Amino acid sequence: MLKRIEARRVRNGMFVEAIEGAWQDPFLSKRRFLLRREADALKLRKSGIEGVIINTSRGLDIDGLPGGNIEIDTQAARETIQKSVQVLESVFGRLQHGDGISVDQVAPVISSVSKSMDDNPTVFLSVTRLKSKDEVTFLHSLSVSALMILFGRHLGLDETTVQMLGTAGLLHDVGKLEIPLEILNKEGRLDEDEMKMIRDHPEKGHAILSRQEGMSEIVLDVCLNHHERIDGKGYPRRLSETQVSFHARLAAICDVYDAVTSVRPYKAPWSASQALKWMLGSEGQFDRRLLKKFALCLSVAAVT
Repeated sequence: MLKRIEARRVRNGMFVEAIEGAWQDPFLSKRRFLLRREADALKLRKSGIEGVIINTSRGLDIDGLPGGNIEIDTQAARETIQKSVQVLESVFGRLQHGDGISVDQVAPVISSVSKSMDDNPTVFLSVTRLKSKDEVTFLHSLSVSALMILFGRHLGLDETTVQMLGTAGLLHDVGKLEIPLEILNKEGRLDEDEMKMIRDHPEKGHAILSRQEGMSEIVLDVCLNHHERIDGKGYPRRLSETQVSFHARLAAICDVYDAVTSVRPYKAPWSASQALKWMLGSEGQFDRRLLKKFALCLSVAAVT
């Protein structure tokens, strides 16, 4: 269970899921960690920050200490995600059967995700990280949508653009509808033919969405180009740095970040710090200036 407590009530043995606001200590900036040393607990208590989110299923609770605490209810986030997944299943099902869709059909999902990111991005994103084999595509789409909304607002983009980025995140992987589940969920290395099918999904998705009336250029751009790289080694078209749009660069960051920090049956998740360290070290893959702003965005929002 996640709980928010005052920093002054932190003690050794608690598992810290998030620290509210920016905190620059080299150890404590790892965000998700078990407090093993009293010295580190003392640093948090004297830090001046207001709140810390602890996970009582992985460490000590606050029981026995004076004062109260505020329990973070994950139920609201779970209900939002469940309803959103139902909408996405319906929309993706229509696309799979060749029926038309419109942006209006996913608007309720965007509205719910937007509110969740306003209320508590840490809780919402932590719930979407728990991806079963059957839910990977839907929960990944929800999480990328949420990250794009969070990042777009951090960058000061207008709300219309932010909402469209959220829509792009929801629909960016529709091309995977044409890939067999046994390939999408394969735990081992993909062979050459299987990899080609995976690399074809942006163009397949773009073709699907291009047939829908009134589809935004941002959504189409993100769907087609979210796997392009700044060094020109991406797919499907190996675009050069100048050809990769701002929206596609933003989507590439959010897409990969969610993929490597998610809990799956066959893969242990990376922490935020591990993911960002690897992404910053991936020469030529991402827009580094934008990636550094994304890292700051997560820090400000206390997303782990």
